[in-house]
Formats: sequence, C-alpha cells, structure tokens
Amino acid sequence: MKTTDFIKEEFDSSEYNDEAGMVKTNLHTIARMCKVLDKHLEDDENMAEWAQEKIAVVKSMIVTVTDYIISQHEQGIQPTVSEDASAGATGSGAVATSMDGGAGFGKSIFMKRNPTKVKKK
Repeated sequence: MKTTDFIKEEFDSSEYNDEAGMVKTNLHTIARMCKVLDKHLEDDENMAEWAQEKIAVVKSMIVTVTDYIISQHEQGIQPTVSEDASAGATGSGAVATSMDGGAGFGKSIFMKRNPTKVKKK
C-alpha cells in the first residue's frame, strides 16, 4: 500500500477543542506514575526486559512529541490537525508488536503471538 492510498481524515472543529488540556492531564498522570514507580524501585533491583523496553519506548515517544511541538513553536507553525487516518494506528501497532510481554503480563495486546500451524489431513 502506498502512502497516498491512506484515507484523509476530515477536519471536525468539535473534535479539536481541548487537545492541550487532554495532553496535560495525560502528562500529569505519567508524571505521577513515574514518581510512584521510582519510589517502589530499589537501586539494585532487577527488572524484566519487557518492562525496561516499555519504559524506553515511552521515553522515546515523549522525546519525539516534545521535539515536534518545540520545533513547531520555534517556527511559528500551529501543529496540524489534518493527519492520515492511519497515523495513530501505525505508530501504536509498531510499538505493540515490538514487545513480547513477560512474566505477569497476562494476555495483553502487546504480546507477540506465535501462530500455531494446523496440519491438513
């Protein structure tokens, strides 16, 4: 599929009315959970690789979005709201399929599945 094959999302002004407020709420939640996690981690504690990877991915995503917003503001550009309909799904899928979960992770959507081959009789 070519990039030009994606369906463009129609601009709906009612959809874009409090993005900054929603982002700030999410950032406060992330900051709060970081403090809680930091409090519960011992300096010499081992952590499962899947958990380390998730923290690294979140860090990378926050850095990417922050750099984007700062660059847009420095250039005097209002960040665009007309995106490809697949933009969020593509990014999320890339993250979701890159992690294989781990002990205690349950049947999460983030875990890779090993398809079972069915033998034909």
